[in-house]
Amino acid sequence: MLWLRRDLRAADHPALAEAAARGAVLPVWVLDPKVWERAGLARRAWLAASLRALPFADRLVVRLGDPARVLPQLAAEVYAGSVHVSAETTPYGSRRDARVRRALERVGVDWVASGSPSAVSPCRVLTGEGTGF
Repeated sequence: MLWLRRDLRAADHPALAEAAARGAVLPVWVLDPKVWERAGLARRAWLAASLRALPFADRLVVRLGDPARVLPQLAAEVYAGSVHVSAETTPYGSRRDARVRRALERVGVDWVASGSPSAVSPCRVLTGEGTGF
């Protein structure tokens, strides 16, 4: 399974490539009520259009709910052995991912983080002093 969040690239997507290297990929979007309820109309419209525009939109599974509950349940339904994601660096995303990763571990599903939502991962490009920008 590939859990899409902020990274909706269809090309040059490290998590998608990693998932595809292991076999068939089920792309998933979890509509988290905590995030959706705070989103304005413009953001909701953009998201809906972006999901419909994905080249694999016809195979995209969209579920509503807390990702820590939805993803283990879906993984069990489709017999997924792993959930692939782009690594998250925001405070909210990191906390959410930790909860989801623990929930998946409890049901024996691997968590595989590859790449980041950005073209270049944070702290990959360094200053002259060797620290991240």
